Amino acid sequence: MAKQIETLIEDIYALFGSGIDFDQEIAKYFGDQMSKMVQDRVTRVQSDGHLRMSNVGTPCERKLWYTCNKPYTKAEQLEKNVLMKFLYGDIIEELILYLAAEAGHKVEGLQDELVIEGIVGHRDAVIDGVLIDVKSCSSQTFSKFTNHLSPDNDPFGYLDQLQLYLWASQNDPLVTNKDVAGFLAVDKVLGYLCLDLHPRTGKDYSDVINQKKQMISGETPTRGFQPEPDGQGGNMKLGTYCGYCEWKKVCHPGLRAFAYAGSPRFFTAVAKTPTNKHGPIREINL
Repeated sequence: MAKQIETLIEDIYALFGSGIDFDQEIAKYFGDQMSKMVQDRVTRVQSDGHLRMSNVGTPCERKLWYTCNKPYTKAEQLEKNVLMKFLYGDIIEELILYLAAEAGHKVEGLQDELVIEGIVGHRDAVIDGVLIDVKSCSSQTFSKFTNHLSPDNDPFGYLDQLQLYLWASQNDPLVTNKDVAGFLAVDKVLGYLCLDLHPRTGKDYSDVINQKKQMISGETPTRGFQPEPDGQGGNMKLGTYCGYCEWKKVCHPGLRAFAYAGSPRFFTAVAKTPTNKHGPIREINL
């Protein structure tokens, strides 16, 4: 009997300590996929951005406008350790798909190209006829999937990305369940797995993409998020989402950064030099 998506997690866990012989044909296929992916990620040359399915759901339209209209050299360039972090996240995702196949589930359609209104995306896989997007994440982000990811807790637009892939797959014979898609989330710190399924919303994503195209061709949009107070002294800082944005220095000319213990904090206005119990906090050159 064919495996069902509902048993995916328990079937993957059941592989460990099972003593079964792995299918060498499956092993070779996923080994080749892994090799190609690593070579691509490591050698890829950064180029100017454009609208794609993975960024349509970006909650800040100004960020998306910058991505599609500004040369990438104007954005903050990712440090090599960050690129390494993204790489091993991708490796974990490939590993999970491999284990799903070895656990007897039907894994197909890997990285198939999807197109809506000329905008291209690449889904991760179709497992047991269900479109699946694999997410390697921190424990904090993983908890969002275990609690069923919701629009008010989705700062990177994952839900729109998933729905776009599902919309583009409505005529795909590999996707036998046209009414649901899911995230296969992996806690890369603790090794937990979660399958978070979402029904098709019925939103017209052709219309959504056309609206985004119109926005990108127009004037620079207003900021999606505004600076917030840092204490009571008149200082204004960027929130978490803006702090991680590669366009923050373009969006906020004159931005200043200070070396707080947890992570840098970015200020749009400094009425009083930030301090802690040891005295003034060191400013970082941007």
